[in-house]
Amino acid sequence: MTSGEEAGLALSLVNEVTCPLCSSLFVDPVRLDCEHNYCRQCIIDYWKKGEQKQEGEVEGKSNGGYTCPLCQEIFPQFTLKSNKLLATIVERVRSLGMQHHKVPLEGTRKCAPSQGTSVRRAESEGVRGLCSAHREPLKMYCEEERTAICVVCAVSKDHRTHSLAPIEEIFTQCQETFQVAVKHFERQKEDIEKLYLKREQEIQEIKKQSVSLQAHLVQETEQLLQCIQTERERLCSTLQRDTERLLALRQKALTHLSQETGTLQQEVTSMNARLEKEVYDPAALVKDIQDLTVRLRAQLRALDDDVTEWFDLGIYKGPIQYFVWKKLEEVIQPGLSTLTLDPATANPFLSLSDDLTSTRYSHTPREDLPMGETRFEFSPCVLAKCGFSSGQHYWEVEVGDQSDWDVGVADETAERDGWVVLSPENGYWTVGNKGVRRVGVYLDYEAGQLSFYNAEDMSPLFSFLGEHFKETLYPFFYPSADSSAQPLKLLNPRA
Repeated sequence: MTSGEEAGLALSLVNEVTCPLCSSLFVDPVRLDCEHNYCRQCIIDYWKKGEQKQEGEVEGKSNGGYTCPLCQEIFPQFTLKSNKLLATIVERVRSLGMQHHKVPLEGTRKCAPSQGTSVRRAESEGVRGLCSAHREPLKMYCEEERTAICVVCAVSKDHRTHSLAPIEEIFTQCQETFQVAVKHFERQKEDIEKLYLKREQEIQEIKKQSVSLQAHLVQETEQLLQCIQTERERLCSTLQRDTERLLALRQKALTHLSQETGTLQQEVTSMNARLEKEVYDPAALVKDIQDLTVRLRAQLRALDDDVTEWFDLGIYKGPIQYFVWKKLEEVIQPGLSTLTLDPATANPFLSLSDDLTSTRYSHTPREDLPMGETRFEFSPCVLAKCGFSSGQHYWEVEVGDQSDWDVGVADETAERDGWVVLSPENGYWTVGNKGVRRVGVYLDYEAGQLSFYNAEDMSPLFSFLGEHFKETLYPFFYPSADSSAQPLKLLNPRA
């Protein structure tokens, strides 16, 4: 017989010798006329409590009789028969240390076990511990709740449908499983050490790359800051020179005005002195008076040096930020590339603008196009005329208000027959369906980087990193397949 079967028989036996009122092994068991057994004191307490219940309750004494707690059969007389055979069996069960406790029915006492049973329980408690609810040894294990339980818990409704096993058996299995796991862990130690070293190297690489990227950011932005600083210093220096020149002109005019005014004042004083003398030459005096009078009346006009030069507000009050931005265009690297579409690669269903900077889908194919290996014969796509095999490049594309589009780059020898599958394995690095109107594309050929941005705010959309470009890459375009959509347009720099 297996340990599981033995445990089942033990649970069944304990269940048979357990009082349904106090959920403990019978103490002085008695049998009612209905053949149900109870502890003597339990059934007496039950009936006494029943007598105290309010009229109309079923429990306890009812209609002049005594009720069985289990079957509710009513007995007219208070008669209790001792069950000697059951008492003997209970003592045997107690000697085996297999007491059973159920949740007692309301209104009953919990029968105290015998002194011998208490001693045996204390001995068991030191070995395996006791159930906190039933004070019974924890001999079983519930796999669903992953907890040790006693045999009483095992037959309760809380665990009756669970997978149960003797705790010794589970303990043995756990030990075996643990030893297997330890051996597996020992075998994995070398791999764990390698992984640990890998993560440490990654940490160092991240720190190193962070320093390098920070230096790159500082270098790239420093050029722009230097350009802005240089332009600001140039404008401020020009303003300072103009200020000094205008002040010098006004100061010279002010000095001349002061000198001439002083001279006239002296002549007026001299003339008044001559008029006060009694002896004078009337003819000469008249002439001098007339000349001085004319000069006095014409003083303001004669002394005005006509200084009208002022600050050129076209320099200092114009669109200064735009001026600086134009200067920035000279230092921005890479600058915005100038691209045109290549008609030799355009699918017949694509209509190209005269300046070859925009394209859109058309339901009517062009029939005057020569066939060639460079043309997309089935997919409505087109490449740019200019390709890149080195360096850094940036261009922008207006994709319109439709989400059905793709832009990127393609290998020079990428397959163009049939339906084109856009993937790096097929020589196409593209992005599409991003819900933006303008897309910026940045290519760093040597670094193997192709990044896409929302050109309106330069927020990143997607990046291919660590690619190994080997062929010349041509900008690739697939406009929306909706002929009513806005055309896909290259946003070239202004002339």
